[in-house]
Amino acid sequence: MESYKFSLALLALLLLLPLSAAEVEITANEESNILFVDSGEKVTFRAFGTENSSSVLWDFGRNISGPDTRYSNLTEIAHTVHASGRYNVTLTAIYEGEEEFIVKEIILIVSFEETFKEEIVHSEALFFAIAGTEIIMSLGLGYWTSLIRKEKVYL
Repeated sequence: MESYKFSLALLALLLLLPLSAAEVEITANEESNILFVDSGEKVTFRAFGTENSSSVLWDFGRNISGPDTRYSNLTEIAHTVHASGRYNVTLTAIYEGEEEFIVKEIILIVSFEETFKEEIVHSEALFFAIAGTEIIMSLGLGYWTSLIRKEKVYL
């Protein structure tokens, strides 16, 4: 009977302990390992299973959407990312009293897509305008050259 009480007490103790590392999960736009987004998209980071932790700390590796956006202590945070590249995002969940912390990582790949589209200029009109100007200038130059030759006047 005494071993039964001990087993029951041990089971109750295990159920009341803080969450283990396997139960803490992080997502970015509902993806849990790696997320690919285009520049300018909004990304929502969420931490699950951190209810028993004393604090959480997100580290985005660099300022993710402007000055002072590298770190956050919220369990859910949204950022609009503009700078392309790879972000190694980590969440550290710290448990008070046990000096235990859990670190989870997710990778965010931001690609840059050129949105500026250069207009194609139909240059036929421009070509004929320049060609016509050259012909007129050549005719004028030829005329003045012939006058100079007739007069035998050299500048």
